[in-house]
Amino acid sequence: MLKIIIKILTLIMLVQIPLNAREIDIDNLIQKAKISNKHLFVFLHKTDCGYCDSMIEFTLDDEKVKEIVEKKFLFVHININENDNVTYKNFKGGGKEFAKHVGYNFYPTSLFFDDEKDISYAVPGYRDEKIFNVILNYVDSKSYKKISFRKYAQQFDFNKKL
Repeated sequence: MLKIIIKILTLIMLVQIPLNAREIDIDNLIQKAKISNKHLFVFLHKTDCGYCDSMIEFTLDDEKVKEIVEKKFLFVHININENDNVTYKNFKGGGKEFAKHVGYNFYPTSLFFDDEKDISYAVPGYRDEKIFNVILNYVDSKSYKKISFRKYAQQFDFNKKL
């Protein structure tokens, strides 16, 4: 009887693993974002990463950041420790392999894709909510086509609330 219960529990665990994996088709998401006149925002992070946790808790959970992301971006997160299946152009593989494929295997990283299916702007590392608001506006306004972020950000006084 115990052997049967162990076999059933093992089978249940094996069946659940593939069910937890998400299919993330970056190309399809870019098309959806394009139809909505938005950029695709892909947030790469990993489990047990203090900077990733801080970015999620303090930056992405900030009310102003959430408002801009909801209105102006199509958002997807990829935890590289999960079993997600990612498709992008000619690439198909896991989240960790995707991050390496696009050249950003540093966490956290925020990737913004344009409607041509290219990364228009990438932000490796943690950013607080003030800076991230400016980054979101920089990407949304497509200022990355005209000027560097450094020049764009000079117009903001970071000593006052943005």
